[in-house]
Amino acid sequence: MALSGDLATMGLEDIFQWLAVGKKTGVLELKGPLHTKRVAFHEGRITSIWSSDPREYLGQYLLAFNRISEEQLRDALATQEDEQQLLGRILINRQLVTEAEIRRIVQLKVEESIFDTFLWNVGSFEFHDGAASHQKSMLLSLDVTGIVLEGARRLDDWKRIRKVIKGGDAVLSAISEAIAERLPLAPEDADILARLDGNKRVDQLVIDMRMPEYKINKLLFDLHEKGLVRIVNAGGNLGENPSLQLQRARALVEKQKLQEAQEELRRILKDQPRHLDANKMMAVVQDLLEEKKLDQDLVPELAVSLDELMTTNLGPNEAFLASRVNGLWSIRDILSIAPFEPAECLSIFSKLLKRGILKTTKPAQGGDQFRTQR
Repeated sequence: MALSGDLATMGLEDIFQWLAVGKKTGVLELKGPLHTKRVAFHEGRITSIWSSDPREYLGQYLLAFNRISEEQLRDALATQEDEQQLLGRILINRQLVTEAEIRRIVQLKVEESIFDTFLWNVGSFEFHDGAASHQKSMLLSLDVTGIVLEGARRLDDWKRIRKVIKGGDAVLSAISEAIAERLPLAPEDADILARLDGNKRVDQLVIDMRMPEYKINKLLFDLHEKGLVRIVNAGGNLGENPSLQLQRARALVEKQKLQEAQEELRRILKDQPRHLDANKMMAVVQDLLEEKKLDQDLVPELAVSLDELMTTNLGPNEAFLASRVNGLWSIRDILSIAPFEPAECLSIFSKLLKRGILKTTKPAQGGDQFRTQR
């Protein structure tokens, strides 16, 4: 029996319970405002998940837990492309992680990816009865009941959090006097407090710490409740998320209907010119329309001093990419370890090159010397 519809009319809790009670086998496809996820079921239990969100790739979780370095991830991904092996298996064979660690992190990745969908305020679903996941992954067998209960709890938390920290543009600062009275701190609390300088936005913390958006916001909310941080700017200035329009724009981009996507985004930005996701997508669309093919084998370098870079107005994703420029890694290398989509990365690199913040080098033909391009 097929099942499809809108998440506004049939919630995830009901969908998951229907699949569990009916001991269904197949793939549940969930389409949200920006990303698509496919949850595989076998006899009513969850076995794996695929997500189009790069933040939810296994490599990003391993980096977040400090189990591997960016250099090790880059090398392993290059091997994966050549040999078509699972990333986890490559890292196990290199004795960088154990099989038990990979299994634990894969399970956490699957759970966090599903929990994230409970926070979507719009989306659609379709269950493909009897379908196989068609993806290479470490299979699990997770009970749906615990997933549903935790997802519902997080949704309640999210509503409370958003009354205090109203958006990714929120800014908080640490209260040193209060912190001194609470020492020693839990490692996660100490880490995030050390990063709060009264200027850094929450969405920048999400990228820097490679943690799920919910977890970062929950940590900050709890620290605020304890009186250890103050709100500098509550955020929420990006307006309500026009998710349906954004979802249509994304679908148009995926179908390469770039002119139509541009018009859809213009309608969003006319009402909400500071909408972060719409602006990001518009930059990608405009770059694609200009048909500028950026050679991913080029090696980016800073064209400004570090002092100049520190005072340059960069967005969170721009700052992430600029901080990975080391004069050794190619654009392709940096794309492989970035927690956002390649099209957006290429668009950002193009903008940084145009602004004169970066330059690129590549081997000259017939020699080992490098030539510089602006």
